[in-house]
Amino acid sequence: METQEKNQKATRGKVLVVDDSAVVRALVGSCLKGAGFEVAQADNGLAALRVLGNGCFDVVITDLNMPEMNGLAMLARIRQQNLSPEVIILTGSQAQDVESAIQALRLGAHDYLTKPPQSAEAIILTVEKALEKKRLRDENARLVKELQALSLQDPLTGLSNRRAFDQALVHEKARARRQGQTLALVMLDIDHFKKVNDTYGHRGGDTVLKHFASVVSGVLRRGDVLFRFGGEEFVALLPETTPTGALEAAARVLAAVAESPTQYEDATVRITSSAGVACTNGKDDGRDVVAEADAALYEAKRGGRNRVFLPRRPASLMSVAC
Repeated sequence: METQEKNQKATRGKVLVVDDSAVVRALVGSCLKGAGFEVAQADNGLAALRVLGNGCFDVVITDLNMPEMNGLAMLARIRQQNLSPEVIILTGSQAQDVESAIQALRLGAHDYLTKPPQSAEAIILTVEKALEKKRLRDENARLVKELQALSLQDPLTGLSNRRAFDQALVHEKARARRQGQTLALVMLDIDHFKKVNDTYGHRGGDTVLKHFASVVSGVLRRGDVLFRFGGEEFVALLPETTPTGALEAAARVLAAVAESPTQYEDATVRITSSAGVACTNGKDDGRDVVAEADAALYEAKRGGRNRVFLPRRPASLMSVAC
């Protein structure tokens, strides 16, 4: 029980105390350790930056006037390097000291304490407030990151969405241009998907979409990326792939889909798909390769479905009844 309480205290936060006075470091450090914080020490700004570079700290308590690097310079470096701790300034009670502390607040410090601190409670309370501010800031950053990820992800299939595809296409075209390689796009569409929805309802349709995404992802090479383009349309980016290689890859996908029925409730649902292929070396000269792949997909569907089409080079697959 005693060990458990110690571990709980140790999780309160990590604090770095920076001061060229060993007495001040010991005083502040002792107060914080007694309150359950993990404490490290440094005697100047340069030493503190080295310590920060080797570990994650929640709060830094620092003197302003120190040799080698003072508190203001260290605070500026912390902000320049996007380090995460909140900073509390230790300062004297003279007017010029308070003015320096106010300058530190303008540079992004959380708060300041006068030396010697009024009480252990004042130190602990100031650190607790700084720690809470950091936790709120970290939580906000995490939520923003999650929202950004969600904005690029299709919630049903777990695949990246149209927005992510648009970003990836720009990146992959630039890479194809630099490396002198061919980039292939394969636009995919589930044949007669409306019939699936009409027969099994939208839940059944969702099951088929997730199954389709899983089957296609399992067939593609490592490095190929599948996106949900919208509705029952998907698009795959195939880096460093020739037109012939793209046709072969699309044919493997269509065969795998036709040979992989899925279950929805008591029904076995069989589907096929069609594909259109377009290729680019990254130098499109006004060509819209997405529109080209979409037009090729339309030709594949007009030609009977369950087939892949590359402009000027059609390749049909054996038809499989749904």
